[in-house]
Amino acid sequence: MIIDVTGIVLTPGNGGKDCLGDGEHTDEKGNRIECCCDECDYLQYCLEH
Repeated sequence: MIIDVTGIVLTPGNGGKDCLGDGEHTDEKGNRIECCCDECDYLQYCLEH
């Protein structure tokens, strides 16, 4: 499991669509989770797969 410094679980691949850090998901309180892609070590994997 890959966890961002903010505590968000990252799921690289599939163009980032399944990743909670893609900026398109909300947390359990309904707040939008900020995009983590710019600082993610796995961004290249999302772009290639």
